[in-house]
Amino acid sequence: MSFSIRMICLGLSLITVTGCESTNWNWLKRDTTARDTGKLGTAVTAKALVDYLNDNAARVQSVRYDDVAIDASLENQPFGARGRIYADKPKNFRMKVTALGKDKVDIGSNVQEFWFWAADNPQRYQYFCSYQDLARGPIEMMPLPIQPEFVMETLGLGPYSAEKVQLEPGNPTDPNYRLVEKLRSPQGRMVRKVIVMSRKEVRAPAPQVSAYLLLDDATGAEICSAHITETRLARIDSTRSAIVPYRMELRVPAQKMTLKLKLDGLKINDSIPATAFQRQPIMGAEPFNLATGRPEPWSLQPAGLR
Repeated sequence: MSFSIRMICLGLSLITVTGCESTNWNWLKRDTTARDTGKLGTAVTAKALVDYLNDNAARVQSVRYDDVAIDASLENQPFGARGRIYADKPKNFRMKVTALGKDKVDIGSNVQEFWFWAADNPQRYQYFCSYQDLARGPIEMMPLPIQPEFVMETLGLGPYSAEKVQLEPGNPTDPNYRLVEKLRSPQGRMVRKVIVMSRKEVRAPAPQVSAYLLLDDATGAEICSAHITETRLARIDSTRSAIVPYRMELRVPAQKMTLKLKLDGLKINDSIPATAFQRQPIMGAEPFNLATGRPEPWSLQPAGLR
């Protein structure tokens, strides 16, 4: 797998788990006032934690980061890049990465499909797959460990489901809660998503939600993870605020890869053009359908997937 393809897998799968695929990006604190801090008592349930996440998620329709600094390492080889991230409920997402003034990575999603492309990939493909095809069964060529729509969870947009998660029994001395969800990846393997939250209420810049893990259910091995190291208080309007991620580190142990993000240029509930979430032809790149496992000329694709 080429350097850029591995970077794509890291970026998208972790953005989608920090819910590893991402935050990243769940906001536990409901408000910044002492009267509405949602203090967590000793008899905490999974539903209480999920309600706590959903309370904040309900305040946010969209987020955009116009200036993302990327400091990464692959097998001890460092590199730097810049990027932009846009997200709008329910499934609109876009991440573009540039280096030395040139487009390097394009990852996107809308209600119909998701796609990704890397300039340095030896195979000059723009990979894509419809959510309809993804729902029909395992995608053998899918390089991402979990489904891209989880990106909304990881960006704090929710919704989160109490029916799908369990609160992991923990040691009373453990400083963290862990919400665990078992699911099947696009490749058909069973995995566990874990959201790690501090038992103690904290305030920005300290993270209340400190980590997102994606684990192999059979072995417990870490597939990838995201660790929130710093958050910020973002004003929604004159009466409401939300806690959003500011610095995070993404890790893929098997690839000996880390990716540190600093998320600047934040705008919440700002108007984002619909064109930002539309896949466009890329010069020199042939569309490749992950569901069929073969190239698919742009002119032969259904109008809804263009």
